[in-house]
Amino acid sequence: MIVISPWTKGGYLNSQVFDHTSLIRFIETRFSNVPMETNITPWRRAVAGDLTSAFDFVNPNSEKAVDLPDTSSYKPTNLVRFPDYNVVPPANQTLPKQEPGVRPARALPYELNAHGVLQLFDSSFVIEFANTGQATAVFQVRSGSPLHIPRTYTVEPGKPLSDTWLLGSIGLVTGDLSVYGPNGFFRGFSGSVSGLRNAQLDVRASYDHGNNGITLTIGNPSSQTALVTILDQYTGNSVQLTINAGRSASQYFTLSRLSGWYDFVITVASDASIRYHFAGHVETGKDSISDPALGGL
Repeated sequence: MIVISPWTKGGYLNSQVFDHTSLIRFIETRFSNVPMETNITPWRRAVAGDLTSAFDFVNPNSEKAVDLPDTSSYKPTNLVRFPDYNVVPPANQTLPKQEPGVRPARALPYELNAHGVLQLFDSSFVIEFANTGQATAVFQVRSGSPLHIPRTYTVEPGKPLSDTWLLGSIGLVTGDLSVYGPNGFFRGFSGSVSGLRNAQLDVRASYDHGNNGITLTIGNPSSQTALVTILDQYTGNSVQLTINAGRSASQYFTLSRLSGWYDFVITVASDASIRYHFAGHVETGKDSISDPALGGL
């Protein structure tokens, strides 16, 4: 939707989850500050925002004045009524392209995480979902195997949740699980079952809100030294870590240049099938920008 208001100047984007009930909740927040519409379920109230994060009620005039173009040439010159035109869709259709560049983006109430690990006793894979933000979030997990149906999880702030995917016990030799969340949050866990049993990594992400950074802590629970590569897909740079058996190592990345966006692929030299993918946006409580990768930068 497009919001036009004295409190939304600047062409900002807002990627918080909203739906049709958000309009009603905005009216509730503005005029009563208490829930009044009984047809909105508690789940929708928890997951969908009330649109207030799209506005700047504190400093609405902080943006520089914009010189608008002359619109006199937009006046229609042909006022003759014509018959309706039957639109015929093209035979070879294509998706519209993303407009290049980035836009300023509003701060969001999300702080999400997901941690995945293979259980050695039964070769099942467990994913733990964490929500340390201010808004309830919905995660969706998709598997590369048709034996797993997509699963959806609603996680309230401060209430972790976990689930298990059977792999070896149902005949799968490879695991491929992808976790999706709001505003580009993504976690990918893939690898052969035998490879994960022998050389899996324990990767955890922690956020540095004050300095707009992220730390990846990688544990090596195997009995062999692990040569780990972290590829930054925004910059193309990579970092290599040598982690002894039973030990862990941490790597800090500053994200100021990317306004909090990150996209890392973690691999281990001993098994090419193992691949961990961590992507998303670190929220600092301040406005940032839209995803530079989607903008073609």
